[in-house]
Amino acid sequence: MRKIAITLLMLLAAATAFAAFDAQKSDDLFYHEEAFEEDRDYLLSALESAESDSERAAILWRLSRTTLYITDGIDKGDKDARIAGYEESEAYADQSIAIEETPNAYHWKASAIGRIGQVNGPLNSLSKAKPMRSLIEKVQNEFNADMSDAWYVISLLYDQLPGAPISFGDDDTAISYIRRCIDTQDNVNRLNLTNYLELAHQLYDRDWSASKRAKELDKMQAKYAEETVPTEKMKYYEGRDGRNTTPFYSAVPLGEFSDAQEAAMLCQYALAVYATKADPLPSETANAEAIQSFLSEITG
Repeated sequence: MRKIAITLLMLLAAATAFAAFDAQKSDDLFYHEEAFEEDRDYLLSALESAESDSERAAILWRLSRTTLYITDGIDKGDKDARIAGYEESEAYADQSIAIEETPNAYHWKASAIGRIGQVNGPLNSLSKAKPMRSLIEKVQNEFNADMSDAWYVISLLYDQLPGAPISFGDDDTAISYIRRCIDTQDNVNRLNLTNYLELAHQLYDRDWSASKRAKELDKMQAKYAEETVPTEKMKYYEGRDGRNTTPFYSAVPLGEFSDAQEAAMLCQYALAVYATKADPLPSETANAEAIQSFLSEITG
């Protein structure tokens, strides 16, 4: 009887050691616990026993994701370590793509490329801009992914880059993309405070009056209706219903209040969302503090 019990325990241990990869476990470690080091250890272990190419590809793009966030935590003064970390993130994404092309792998590759450009300075960022845009366009157009995080990345590109003839930066396009990001975000598992703050910053910097917004949004409406390619169509997403476009966090349409007023509204809404979380993560608290600081700055 004792031998049978020992054998059963050994079989149970073996089954646990070689259990199938649990994507939800990795995503929970990443998003809900921000346990990035633990997530990386789990993914590396799972990679050794992956049961299929598809599973291996899913593990690799998640390794790209968690490696990028671990690298974000490295001291900004240690340029070599940050570059090495982001290059490792890109390499994991490339390995995932080589096995199976997925929108997530292309998205995290684009994110890693962007981080490398930021560390290396403005000129390098400019050189990385078009490759990044191509990757995000692949995600949204070829895969038709309508991925919230990818809309966020491409919004930052258009917001931070200079305009023509130097590059393709454009404030209005950036705002439309971040609006699409917010309208496709996961509101069940994530607070998305960064998305609200980003849109608030972009709106406050643009600073359209209510009357100008109404006119410009009416112009966008026709272009939004005409376009069919996702990344082209979403350049005009802000005016999808013209001046009557109404975001979910407002009771009145965009044509009835200014950019600055909406920026304050977004901050207030984001802080209300944050207040609903009983045990916020450290990053969520930091984001809430940044939102409160920006709200105080723009409202006096």
